Amino acid sequence: MIVLVPVSMFSVNFSVARGRPYSRLERRVLEEIAAQAGVAPNQGATLTSLCDTFRVHERLMVEAVVTLVGAGWVAVTSGREATFVLTDEGQQACLSGKDPASVVVAPAAPCTVVLDRTAGQLARRGEVLTVSKQEARPDLNPSTPLRIVRNALDESQIQKLLPRNSGEWVRSIGRPRLVTVDRFLPVRVDLVDRFITGLPRGWHQALSAEILAVAQARKEELESAPDVQPAPQAIAVKVAPPAQAQVSATGPGRRPTPLSIPGRKPAAAALGAAAAPQTSASFPWLYGTEPFGSSDDGPTDQSTEAALFSEVSGEEAHQLVIAEALATAANHVLIASPTVNMESLSKLGDAIQAAVARGVRVDILYGDTDEGTNAQNVVELLHRIGYHAAERLGRDLLKPARERTGSGASLLIFDGRDGALEAVIGSYAWVGSPGSGQARSVHMGGTEFMAQVARAAAGLWTWSGDPDSADRWRHVADRCQDDTAVSAARGDRLKDHVLAELIVDDEHARVAQGSDDGALRVGGARRHKSGFAAGFRGISAVIRRPDTLAMP
Repeated sequence: MIVLVPVSMFSVNFSVARGRPYSRLERRVLEEIAAQAGVAPNQGATLTSLCDTFRVHERLMVEAVVTLVGAGWVAVTSGREATFVLTDEGQQACLSGKDPASVVVAPAAPCTVVLDRTAGQLARRGEVLTVSKQEARPDLNPSTPLRIVRNALDESQIQKLLPRNSGEWVRSIGRPRLVTVDRFLPVRVDLVDRFITGLPRGWHQALSAEILAVAQARKEELESAPDVQPAPQAIAVKVAPPAQAQVSATGPGRRPTPLSIPGRKPAAAALGAAAAPQTSASFPWLYGTEPFGSSDDGPTDQSTEAALFSEVSGEEAHQLVIAEALATAANHVLIASPTVNMESLSKLGDAIQAAVARGVRVDILYGDTDEGTNAQNVVELLHRIGYHAAERLGRDLLKPARERTGSGASLLIFDGRDGALEAVIGSYAWVGSPGSGQARSVHMGGTEFMAQVARAAAGLWTWSGDPDSADRWRHVADRCQDDTAVSAARGDRLKDHVLAELIVDDEHARVAQGSDDGALRVGGARRHKSGFAAGFRGISAVIRRPDTLAMP
């Protein structure tokens, strides 16, 4: 039996980058520019003074300075002779002792992703053989319910699907653009063996039960009325000569479709004849000797290297973590809570105010409001805190979400004393009422993993309706990617590293809970059963230690 899964397609523009660490000369030049600015702050270093100091050829010094200027660490001032001074980022680099990445950014070929409209699963187009509504014949073949009605995706949901070559990383992701709605994924169902053929890798956990239920319902319907068959829908198609139709289906520049697969006969309706009942032969790739897809296919490993600092459990431990984050952060703090109420938020008011007074940008997002609290009250309270901390600058530094995100995410992001970005991911309501069970979280780091977390933060802001704040976290993700490039080029390794996969939104439907595979699963998600937010909304982490992974 054939069952259809409704799908949509999105086109994604993105760029990739390659990077290398700075040379020792570039690091020394950066330090020398800082030193000369300290001696003569109104003059700065010149190309001549730098060549005299390092006794190198002018060409080498020009290359070093150009690299520093291109990275945004050094600025050029005008005058009788060009002088070089550090930017704010350059000063931070000198203080932290870290090297940035020298990167080359280039646009990649657009990627098309397929979204299933029943459970919200995503896959690359090459992994999903879809057909048009005309070919699928939903009037004859049963279909899974269409629940996902939104026509938008954010970068955190698709970042793991974007292809790149070895040594490259995704530098920026454009807004996914909806290109097609009315398409279907046909799958073959064997109700005797409860076997499904044709689903992409990783979609079985989320969709198998739905597909089997639809197939069973259709079987019972046909058994109860064996003489009743659904009437085919009339399809008006412009008649074209057979030779012309054949050329247009397989001509140069056209991507082969199921109708143009060698050995497949075109549908009768496509040739202007009366519509014929759909048969299993209409989807030949599901009946080959090596069928496309298998119920035994598991999700591909999409883990990245991360640092697991500690596990956090209980109310007191979480309060200590957020207090330390607000007290020590140098630039960024993001608090995403499943819920918010005025009492819990007020308790953090002094710590938030102190952080903002130091110039730290603090973001507050929440999935829902507790009883007796509304979004307007939250915004007004945080605006008062921001004004008391930094007057007019307070509204720029302290950013409350004006709308509920609908997410069950519990996320705390901050940059620690060494400047590295860290995150606490779990189930704790940072500014809301405690849940019935004991809250559990993990404190993590690692630049590659934190780049994904920063994009997840941007995704939360997208759902709150504030694109400007989303852009800021995209830039944070870019910087994390640059740091990853430096570490990779140097061969640096994280201490006590783990392999971690960030699970975002509808990916929760494919993660088996409670499975005995040695993985630690921590996080929170909320399921919405109807409306624009239908599906899962949340953030979790699946963590495995390298020595627990099974050998291939």
